[in-house]
Parts: sequence; C-alpha cells; structure tokens
Amino acid sequence: MIKNDRNNFMSAPEKLMIGEEIQKDLESYSQQILAELPPGLLWEWDDRFDVPLLVFPKDMEEEILTVINHRFPNQWDINSVKSSPPPIRKLLDKTFGIQPRQTVFAMDTNREVFLFALCWPWNDEVTISLRISLTGKGIVGIDQEKIEEYLRKWFRL
Repeated sequence: MIKNDRNNFMSAPEKLMIGEEIQKDLESYSQQILAELPPGLLWEWDDRFDVPLLVFPKDMEEEILTVINHRFPNQWDINSVKSSPPPIRKLLDKTFGIQPRQTVFAMDTNREVFLFALCWPWNDEVTISLRISLTGKGIVGIDQEKIEEYLRKWFRL
C-alpha cells in the first residue's frame, strides 16, 4: 500500500501519476517542440524503447538540431556523459546506452520530471533518429503505461 491524499493509502492497482500542473507544462513544452520543427515530419511510436521516434534524413539535421538545442539546452555525448546528472546517467545505463556520435539532450534537469531527447546518427550516414521521453526523480513509481499515455498524447501518436 502507498500513501495518498484521499485516504492516506491506495490499493496496489491504483497507479501513481505525474501531477496535473507538471503534465500541462510538459505537454505545452512538447507542443512547442512540434510547432518549431519543420512541417510534415512523421513521428511514430518506437516499440523497442516505448518512446516517440522521429527518423529523418541527414540533410535536415541542422534544422532539426537547432530546435532541439534551443528546447534542450543541456547535452552530453560519450565523452561528457560521466558529468551528466544522475537521472541521465541512470537512464543511459539502464535503457539506452550511448555510443560515439550519439547525443543526449535534456531540458532543465533540476525539475522533478523533465523531457530528454536522444539523437542517434545511423551507420548508413544518411539517416538520423530522434527519440524523446521523460525522466527525473519524480518519475519513480509512475507506471510505464501512464508514461506512454502522456507521450502518445503530447506527440499526437
């Protein structure tokens, strides 16, 4: 049993959620990212990592990464990842990893829950993947299905 505001306890089936104010803020931030990216891009759901995925040609890299750099001012690569905050290191250690030429971006990492982006150039030298998801201390205990629900809504998937 976990404590909550209603009755001091919740049953096991009840799921933890991200607070409504944080949800609205992250949804707004996601919508701003989508609005600033070039029109006509096709986001899809990445079943491998359960995150929104954008696959685009290398000739769009500068235009797309300009938006990502603006919206995600913190970034790390394989050489600097050891200096990243604990939620980023944990995320990379447990889920995604990081290879040469890959970059992880994040919005304000001091927030309880924040968006991050992963940029992965493909070995074909012409294709790049961009994945966006949530992490942070406030994500602990949140059901993965709930996170997927938020991300699908925010990225219109």
